[in-house]
Amino acid sequence: MYLFSKTTLGFYPAADKQAYISAGTLPDDVIEVDDNVRDTYNAQAPVGKKLDVGSDGMPVWTDLPAPTASELIAQAKIKQTSLLTAAKNTISVWQSELLLGIISDADKATLTAWISYIKELQALDFSSITDEASYVVFVWPDAPESSS
Repeated sequence: MYLFSKTTLGFYPAADKQAYISAGTLPDDVIEVDDNVRDTYNAQAPVGKKLDVGSDGMPVWTDLPAPTASELIAQAKIKQTSLLTAAKNTISVWQSELLLGIISDADKATLTAWISYIKELQALDFSSITDEASYVVFVWPDAPESSS
């Protein structure tokens, strides 16, 4: 048997109840649950779910809340940074060749396309992202084709 607390969303071995009481660490709202309940809800939550408490005080899986606009914009900025880093890594050799004057015309054209792409990434405005739907349909610029 285990004890479950809705305030801590924690499970406590019932056999250790007295030790928790003596230490002053047992929440006041514990209820007894069997091993199956503890095993089910002390595991990793299913995708898109989190541990919560039902109206009966028992543990339940509930849907994760939708991310806020701020969280979605933060995710978009992380993606933007990742794309910028990848693009800058892609052009580094061409930039060196350009500085040395040994870049081919084809690579110079490709470098120019990548520089334009980087500028597009840097100029992105995420203010249109207000919810998950607008995040999903946000239009990212397409990376140019690389010549090898």
